[in-house]
Amino acid sequence: MKRLHIANVNFEWELETRSNLSLKEAFSVHPNFLQLQFLPFLYAPEGDGVVVTHPPPAGYLDDKPARLHLFDETITGYDKIETWGWSDAIKRWTTLPYVIPSRLRELASKAFAFTHSPQLPGAKLLHQMSEVEAWLKVGPYPKVIKSCYALAGRGRSILESEASLEKVKSRVAERFKRGELLIGEPWVKREMDFSTQWMIDGESTFLGATVMENSERGVYKKTIVDREIPFLEEHLERVKGTLKQISAAGYVGNLGIDALVYENKLHPIVEINLRKTFGWLALKLQRSISYEKADVGLLPSFLEKITFPKQLNLL
Repeated sequence: MKRLHIANVNFEWELETRSNLSLKEAFSVHPNFLQLQFLPFLYAPEGDGVVVTHPPPAGYLDDKPARLHLFDETITGYDKIETWGWSDAIKRWTTLPYVIPSRLRELASKAFAFTHSPQLPGAKLLHQMSEVEAWLKVGPYPKVIKSCYALAGRGRSILESEASLEKVKSRVAERFKRGELLIGEPWVKREMDFSTQWMIDGESTFLGATVMENSERGVYKKTIVDREIPFLEEHLERVKGTLKQISAAGYVGNLGIDALVYENKLHPIVEINLRKTFGWLALKLQRSISYEKADVGLLPSFLEKITFPKQLNLL
């Protein structure tokens, strides 16, 4: 079976904005989307194809087995679309069978993970500004407020005191105005962040686990394979019920679950990513990876007039 790969790493952005843009327009919204669309060239087998918005710099494809296609082409000869995450934009674009789970947006929301898993002490699902203000009056600081469709530690605000709300109040109010929910949690001192990767297709298949290295403010930096993970067996046991609920709701595809260890305790589900992840990619490559400021790496460092500020590197 020949597959055509599309790395739509703008998965959360598309869900959050309910975008109706074409694929090429949607990928051009942010430089990260443009650069990371080349990820399938790292794992797509010979005979498969990869479709992107623009050709990469000369020489990038010299040792890549997959074939290059552009979205503007008429593309034939493939049996299946293989995506990073489910996408309405891809469904509008392709003529191949591509059935998106009906409850995708609900299941992909961090609110679903929050309400279907154990919660940190003092955590709360926030529906309106008055709830935010009341929540900030109780409990220790720092605290974090995060949106339901962000990735890699973005879309969150860390508050050092009750007065910190003023700096982010307009942003919080705008999200509520759009009908979104927010999640409020204590900012705990992490001892380890890790992620487990799964494939759901009627049953849940465990693919492996990786350690994540994040910045002090929780922004993703590195994924590390083959490191001992405390509480891993407990985590695997405690996520079974949530995985069954996601599968019963009709979801099919890759899935990553982030977890953390703090104060020698396990928080089994920090968030659920209904898509491929860098953890999945590291397991696929069987190497540790980092995504950081660098001039060279595994991906093109420039595209036409765009220079990319970060690079993916093997460690």
